[in-house]
Amino acid sequence: MNKRKVWIWIAGGVVLLIAGLFVGGLGIVGRLPWQSGDLYEDPQGRFTMQVDPSWEQVETDGRYTQFKVPDPPVNIYMLVLRSETIDGAFSQAFEDLGFDPGLLTGGGFASFGDWQAYTQTDAAELTYGLAGQIVGENAYVFVVKSDKPSVSPTNPTVMRSLTSLKIAGKDEVDATAIESYTELEAMVQKQVDSLAGSASIAVVHQGEIVYTYVYGQANPIKGIPADTGTIYRYGSMTKPITAAALMQLVEQGLVDLDAWPGEYIPEFPERWNVTVRQLLDHAACMPDSELMTTGLIVQRGGSFAPLEEIFTAYVKDYPDLGCEPGKYSNYANSHYLALARIIEEVSGEPYETYVVDHILKPLAMDSTQFQLVEASERYAKGQYPAARTDSLIAQLNEYRGPGQEDLILEKGESFSTVDDFRPLAPWGGLLGTPSDLTHFLQMNMHEGRYGDKQILKPETVAAMQEMQPANDGSPLGFGLSWMIGEDEFGEVYFHDGGGATIETTMRFYPDLDLGVVVMGSVNGYQAGRIADGLVSAWMHEK
Repeated sequence: MNKRKVWIWIAGGVVLLIAGLFVGGLGIVGRLPWQSGDLYEDPQGRFTMQVDPSWEQVETDGRYTQFKVPDPPVNIYMLVLRSETIDGAFSQAFEDLGFDPGLLTGGGFASFGDWQAYTQTDAAELTYGLAGQIVGENAYVFVVKSDKPSVSPTNPTVMRSLTSLKIAGKDEVDATAIESYTELEAMVQKQVDSLAGSASIAVVHQGEIVYTYVYGQANPIKGIPADTGTIYRYGSMTKPITAAALMQLVEQGLVDLDAWPGEYIPEFPERWNVTVRQLLDHAACMPDSELMTTGLIVQRGGSFAPLEEIFTAYVKDYPDLGCEPGKYSNYANSHYLALARIIEEVSGEPYETYVVDHILKPLAMDSTQFQLVEASERYAKGQYPAARTDSLIAQLNEYRGPGQEDLILEKGESFSTVDDFRPLAPWGGLLGTPSDLTHFLQMNMHEGRYGDKQILKPETVAAMQEMQPANDGSPLGFGLSWMIGEDEFGEVYFHDGGGATIETTMRFYPDLDLGVVVMGSVNGYQAGRIADGLVSAWMHEK
């Protein structure tokens, strides 16, 4: 059983290693028209999925389908099994694949859409990602295993393949067919009622918030309903805000996008031959440790160590890059830790202070903060599967010593209610409301301007929305932090947030002058599908 590295980077707070599959990468899927793909059809007619032409299909004994992916170096496996539970299916999948079943304890759990997901890293720092769902009598299990230490399973081609997977006989809900806000609200209610917690959404068009809707309980224990002022965790939707702060310094001539980050960060390793630009578009190949991908957090009253200390510990424990810089996008939270350090060194201000003063305040994002400064009643309490709560607490007690049970406010029959917490600031630490976040989208749709404030220059906003190329000229799938794609409604720029009790998405359509935000306090309510329905409803209601 793998004993993962744990860095005690906290002063006066509780550390939680809390998990989510493919954190921040959920939004990559399904909106990548610039990628070509071939349709793989299961010989028994049970499923189909898109595969990249560069993938090599590996001959197997017939119990599973396997593809070897060259860049990044991972293997993908697809299994169809007889199992009544996802846990049972995951165990059977590992047995069939010859992997250590001991890795199926103590890792990270999350869900998105109809998939339940799990991640774990073994003693060799190889990452395993599993996603499963049960349809009829069969369990469908998608497994990604990295072939190289510190390689993330999150990349556009792999994620696109997962969500392109069509299961024979399964009725799919077409959210793009929703024709009214009434239908949209019924969809939200159904999703939240099938789980727990709450969801909150907002739509902005031509500089005005034209629709909001909130449903569910902000705090199920106390019966506090969610409303438009309820605060949720942004998760990785924080990253584009970090990028905007960095780009202000680029505008001032203080940072060069094509410079080596070590020109600004004294502790940046000389052996890492990457650029600031590659940090922004996730092509720098910095390792994404388990701690980075699953999220380091503190509860109310806790504080993180200085980012310089955190980054110094990180580069000491992970001395080598995970891949060739610029060859492809290897999504990693650590890239945005490095960007935050550049902001601190160049501006002379702590990262959080700079972002609040130069981004949040000018955008009038009054309910958005890094700190848990509002009354507890304003924060949506996360909902975590009750069946996995004891495992989570055991993991915390192992790493931090006994007494971590106070993170759980109450363990219910299906879900446990989790106390307020915040992830590390640069990659996922903001907390706020959907309405606040529409201000940021407006700025990005209106050439860097919000109201009478010019936050970024028009040419800077345009540069951030330009597809970044890999070394061979092929598209990475990212702008400077934004994921870029196209869906039924047009060209779209987007970013999601994921992790246990975090499922969020924001997107904007420049041609429609339209932005949407969806935030919730429980995994699996299908934020992306709700966002599709939200745009469809707006198209019919406008």
